[in-house]
Amino acid sequence: MNRICCIFAGSPEVGVPCLPIPDDAYMLCADSGLRLAELLGIKPDLVLGDFDSLGKVPSDLPHMTAPVEKDDTDTMLAVRYALAKGYRKFRIYGAFGGRLDHTLANLQTLRFLHSQGAEGILIGINDYLTLQPSGTRCYPKLDGFSFSVFAAEQECTGVTLSGVYYPLTNAALTNTFPIGVSNQIIADHAEVTCGTGMLFIIGSRIM
Repeated sequence: MNRICCIFAGSPEVGVPCLPIPDDAYMLCADSGLRLAELLGIKPDLVLGDFDSLGKVPSDLPHMTAPVEKDDTDTMLAVRYALAKGYRKFRIYGAFGGRLDHTLANLQTLRFLHSQGAEGILIGINDYLTLQPSGTRCYPKLDGFSFSVFAAEQECTGVTLSGVYYPLTNAALTNTFPIGVSNQIIADHAEVTCGTGMLFIIGSRIM
């Protein structure tokens, strides 16, 4: 399925996400992610979770209630639900700015999506983050944002960056040295090639 699934998570950040929300996407809210959707004027297709964060069950909207004592986060619950419906492209909004353990859980959710043959991107007001496996991908320039590339595994080899201020050619990146931090896209887009391993691709607003 090519249609995108947008999941709104419960970050306390207030404001417009740094990447746009597709108009024709399937909209899911994970518990208090409903607040973000309402702030952005979005009516979700479904709200699901244990509703401990929202503090109430939204009886006026389509909803699915889960027990508080469960293995999945509410965001992971939404991911599993959408995967079962056939979605393979995800945008998770409200993914940053709250508790660090929740942020790390969202990072692991991206890894889970990859293991299921899907892909996702975490999006906040000031940051976005996605995973790139082996291969070549292009990333458009976003004015006012840095562009960083990190090894998401012990080592990534054959890493080549072009269209950026600090290019790389056939480099090895490890998870013990952050050589890829705070680059900038200077062309219309950056082109990133990863030979082996998996990369974190991060855009962050320059303060």
